Amino acid sequence: MTYHHHVPIAIRYGDMDTLGHVNNSKYLTYLEQARIQYFHDHGLWDGSISSTGMIVARVTLDYKAPMTVHDRIAHVWTRVSRLGNSSFDMEHQISVERHGENVTTAIGTIVIVVFDYEANQSKAIPQAWRDRLTTYEGLS
Repeated sequence: MTYHHHVPIAIRYGDMDTLGHVNNSKYLTYLEQARIQYFHDHGLWDGSISSTGMIVARVTLDYKAPMTVHDRIAHVWTRVSRLGNSSFDMEHQISVERHGENVTTAIGTIVIVVFDYEANQSKAIPQAWRDRLTTYEGLS
C-alpha cells in the first residue's frame, strides 16, 4: 500500500528543544495537521462543529531519526489502511530531505473513532466517508 496524501510542514525554530532537535511532542502536532488536511481534502470534515465527529483513540509513534534545526520542511505522508465498523487506522510517515536524500524521521499509526457527540458514543463510519476512503485508498 502506498501513500497518496502529502502535506509539507515548515519546521519552525519554536519546534526545537535546547539541543536543536524537533521536540518529540511536535511530531504529534505535525501528524494532527496532516490528518486534519486529509479530512478536509476528502470531505470528511469541513471544520464545522456538528453532532458527528472523530476522536483519536490510540497513537503509536516510532521515532527513526531526529529532525534538526537544519531541516526546513517536514513531509508528512498519510493513508487510511483499515476501515472497521466505527473506527479506522491512519498511517503516517514523516520525512525530511537531507543531503539530497529522503530520511524517514517517524512512522505512526492513529486509530480514529467516529463519534456521535449528542449520544456520547461511537457510531458507524458514514457510508459516504467509507465510499470516499475506499475509492481514494484502493481499499476493499
